[in-house]
Amino acid sequence: MSLTPFLIAKLSRVEPGVVRRAMSTASAIDEIEGGRPAEFSRGPNATAFALALFVARRPVHFYLGLAGLVGFPVYLLVRIGSFLIGWGMHIHGQ
Repeated sequence: MSLTPFLIAKLSRVEPGVVRRAMSTASAIDEIEGGRPAEFSRGPNATAFALALFVARRPVHFYLGLAGLVGFPVYLLVRIGSFLIGWGMHIHGQ
């Protein structure tokens, strides 16, 4: 399984088969307002379909958003680490 279906399956908590159907349905839809199958109207299937539709329309935004979800906590940890190192240097006088 490639990265995109794997991420959609994990984020929406559905089976890979549902993700494959959602992605094929999302890529086949020409208009966003043009309805969706009843299978994707409620629950986790709707989440999988929404993510598949988003990936089909704006794949760069999807991956940049996921990178931001990882990058922002890393940034916070680096900031806290640098503060603690500075504080430790101040307390121990070096």
